[in-house]
Amino acid sequence: MTEHPTLGDFILGFEGLGIMRSWTVAPDVVKARVRGIVEMAGRLDEEPWSSFVVVGEKAVTDGYAEWAAVYDAPGNPVLIAEEPVVREVVSRYPVGDALDAACGTGRHAAHLASAGHRVVGVDATSEMLEHARAKVPSARFETGDLTALPLPNGAVDLAVCSFALTHCADLGPPTGELARVVRPGGHVVISDAHPFSVILGAQARYRPVDAERGFVRNHVHLASDYLAAFQAAGLDVVGCIEPLWGDEEIATFEFAKDFPDMLSAAVRGLPIVVVWELEKRA
Repeated sequence: MTEHPTLGDFILGFEGLGIMRSWTVAPDVVKARVRGIVEMAGRLDEEPWSSFVVVGEKAVTDGYAEWAAVYDAPGNPVLIAEEPVVREVVSRYPVGDALDAACGTGRHAAHLASAGHRVVGVDATSEMLEHARAKVPSARFETGDLTALPLPNGAVDLAVCSFALTHCADLGPPTGELARVVRPGGHVVISDAHPFSVILGAQARYRPVDAERGFVRNHVHLASDYLAAFQAAGLDVVGCIEPLWGDEEIATFEFAKDFPDMLSAAVRGLPIVVVWELEKRA
């Protein structure tokens, strides 16, 4: 039987990251984190440290189907970091036809509709679309895949795509589709888990109601991978914003009050999300 990683194992990983970040510049932090490892190593069989952090990997649609009922619950650090940035970016654009691609429960569709945009949302998971339709009755929602969006060429002025390209092994097809459905001179706004976080092992972890913890895999896409995909799709980079781990994001960890110094040493100031602002060439 597979022995799943526990919360204690997870904390040991943060201790190690704190050591690596402080190795040459803050020896006192290094020593404190080593003491933390020694202490946690003696508690790994105790609750809550012996509880499972994740159980199994799920396919994208299966995972998000399980996640749909609790996706909008407060306390998701990547949404806390990402949402105000995306909203600020799209606020600069005139009202028009807007696509929320891989719309999930309709977070961005709701904001775009409230700003006056004519919104269509597309997602591959029916459970997510059910929540989106209830949340944004003024929008139109379609079932579809990022690699084959159910829209004609040049259908929208703006496309927003949030935390979806990270689940694609190849950035080319979905990026090409986003560019295809946007009119020349229009904009594409993409947010994703930051590649630095994904390299460190960040996956789309979730805990559905009355079910086991799971995760949907994030693929590592370096900045050069995004840039190559944008270039091939005819999208020019207008801006790139990289929100960092701060107090509000760190506080979402269930063990934040128990290990504030450890989490600060491990993740404070590291990039958590990347937001790309793009323009389609005329």
